[in-house]
Amino acid sequence: MYLYFWVTLAYLLALVQATTAIIKRDPSRQYYTLHFPQGHLDDATHHHAKHIARSLETRYEGPVGELKTWFVVSSPMTAVMKRSTTTKDDDPISDIWSKVQRIDKQVLKKRSKRAVIPRAPVLDSGKLVFEDAQKSLGIKDPGFTEQWHLVNQENTGNDINVTSVWKQGVTGNGTVVAILDDGLDYQSRDLKDNFYAEGSYDFNDHVDLPTPILWNDYHGTRCAGQIAAVKNEACGVGIAYNAKVSGIRILSGEITDVDEAAALNYKYQENDIFSCSWGPPDDGQTMEAPTGILADAFVNGIENGRDGKGTVYVFATGNGGNAGDNCNFDGYTNSIYTITVGALDHTDHHPSYAERCSAQLVVTYSSGGGKSIYTTNHGNEECTDIHGGTSAAAPNAAGIFALVLSVRPDLTWRDMQHLCVQTALPINLDDNDWKKLPSGRMYNHKYGYGKLDTWAIIEAAKVFKNVNKQTYLELPVKMNKTKIPDTTSAKHKKPLRSIVQITQEMVEATGLSRLEHITATVNIEHQRRGDIQILLQSPNKVESELAAVRVGDTSSDGIHNWKFMTVKHWEESPIGNWTLLIYDEHNAKSTGHLLNWTMTLFGEMDPRFQGEPNHQPAVNHDTTNENTTSIINTSTPSATSTQSVDTQAPARPTRVKPTTSSSSSIDASVTPTSHMNEDDESVSPDGSIDNNESDGSVFIYAFVGTGAILGVATAMYLCKRNQWRSPPPALPRQSSRAPIMDYEFDELKPEEEDEDDDDDNDEGESSDGRPLLSQQQQQQQQEHQNR
Repeated sequence: MYLYFWVTLAYLLALVQATTAIIKRDPSRQYYTLHFPQGHLDDATHHHAKHIARSLETRYEGPVGELKTWFVVSSPMTAVMKRSTTTKDDDPISDIWSKVQRIDKQVLKKRSKRAVIPRAPVLDSGKLVFEDAQKSLGIKDPGFTEQWHLVNQENTGNDINVTSVWKQGVTGNGTVVAILDDGLDYQSRDLKDNFYAEGSYDFNDHVDLPTPILWNDYHGTRCAGQIAAVKNEACGVGIAYNAKVSGIRILSGEITDVDEAAALNYKYQENDIFSCSWGPPDDGQTMEAPTGILADAFVNGIENGRDGKGTVYVFATGNGGNAGDNCNFDGYTNSIYTITVGALDHTDHHPSYAERCSAQLVVTYSSGGGKSIYTTNHGNEECTDIHGGTSAAAPNAAGIFALVLSVRPDLTWRDMQHLCVQTALPINLDDNDWKKLPSGRMYNHKYGYGKLDTWAIIEAAKVFKNVNKQTYLELPVKMNKTKIPDTTSAKHKKPLRSIVQITQEMVEATGLSRLEHITATVNIEHQRRGDIQILLQSPNKVESELAAVRVGDTSSDGIHNWKFMTVKHWEESPIGNWTLLIYDEHNAKSTGHLLNWTMTLFGEMDPRFQGEPNHQPAVNHDTTNENTTSIINTSTPSATSTQSVDTQAPARPTRVKPTTSSSSSIDASVTPTSHMNEDDESVSPDGSIDNNESDGSVFIYAFVGTGAILGVATAMYLCKRNQWRSPPPALPRQSSRAPIMDYEFDELKPEEEDEDDDDDNDEGESSDGRPLLSQQQQQQQQEHQNR
């Protein structure tokens, strides 16, 4: 009996370890991911992945972190992965292959932190005295007097309003915040008592502890200090000074998408909040979003993290404000699964470095106006007062959310977003971008719904009723390639407009009861991407700026399947006409076309709804110019269907990826309608706008085009005639090996075939079970151990 118990226990432990094992890179091997779609997922999926590995003559490494549909295989660098051509027609592997959705080669990517922008000299304003706060809370930390974002006595009220919450005994007990950054100095006196080793890992060097090694590995330690610096006699105190912080090191070297996906889900049953102060370059030119395995990692996090309540992902908007950047061009910050937090300076104004966008939910305090954030630094008792940028705003928000979860650990990821919307305080109301919404709230693309107030969100959380599950209504707009009118002239500001009508029946068919996020997935061809401005107008005439003009973005790649997002219409009625407006600004010679777009409304499902959400595509949409007054109905789904310039902001650490040349354009057809006004600029049957060009212009274009065709044909004839007169070239020797069917993998050379791996080691570890590290990683680890 005892023997059976111990054997069973050992088996279960081995099973748990296998499902959570981290795949450690060997620099002598090339790695690939296999993806099985959800419809083919079952208990035997990992066995299928092993069979695929054998078919490819590669080594099965295991699943990717917590993702159940992604697996990794590897082959030696000297070999190229191939599919075996020796399988017979009746081999079960042939059937398994049909279940694989995609295979991706893993490429190392470097996340580089940009240099700190030096701040301007600041006059000494004197030591701030917080005698009352220090006495009532027993705070003896010498740096507390410098932490104006906690208690600001120079500009009273310009802080996060946390001391009254501390006095209630709400200090973060029972919550864990993971810092995805460049490491965490867990030996610091200000952090060691609150360090959570079990939730930590180093994905750069593949060791258990996230030790800062490089000279500039201090960013994560600073962020951790903001959240959970211990209340002692070193430096300052954290917002949730009794919470725990774990460190997940990813910014100190090259990582693959497999590493990042595993990091985003790492110990997500124990790590409640993931604080992320990094992103794509904030240069006003980049468009980058998590796709494939990374997109699945976010979905997996919000669906399965925290026992199904969802991981709370907090992202900084970015520091590209001075470069004209906009956080809706960052796929991490404009995701519905993340809480996007912007920066606010000590005078309650928008720092010039901070980006604006319709995906920004709230703001909180950071550097600007001559002050920065005081926090823990790398070293035993080291502190700093030069931390800032939106990099500091995100951990401040994460600290506040840790306090919230300590009071209400049952809150979901969407509950936290609702609480942000309901309790944020509008500030700097003189800013002309503040708009009163139908919900009665205010919204500003610079500030979101306002600044986080700790006392307000805690009090609201105590009585908050959890929201029901999420549903959505998706409306693809079918249309032909349609020219975007030039709007550079002040006399001609007629944008391209596309109108979608949503009816009560459509909303009821999906069970949508309360609107939350809206996304617009857009496909545009354009010669100069930065000239495009895109607005979304609701039936109540509320306008969200989805895409802002970016003067520095000169790319001719256009916009391909990019998902813009807005939170400005939170709890607004979706019934009526929604209008997408596209302007083409600044450069009249650069032109473009709208290919298609899809609007998706996300929100809370009515608890009384009995069916499944209906996601029926919209049909018969019309794309017209400014003066169009026609309304295009979509088919009703059945209910039974399924600003002063601040230079002292440190730049946000940047996730640098290799550029890709692959792009695709989607061309959908438009069904013209017969009920358009005669005064409107017309839409031709092919979807292009008739700009009433003169017949003479058309004749000239036809003449020039015909001449060009004749010229090309003549040149081709002369070239071919020369080839006829030349002796034929020798034909290359044909390969005697059969091509590999259906896959674009190169074949192995005969001398390389012996290097294929056997499948004896399914788990992909070295013989002694130790991590497989590169020579550089081993050297860094040895140097650290010697210290």
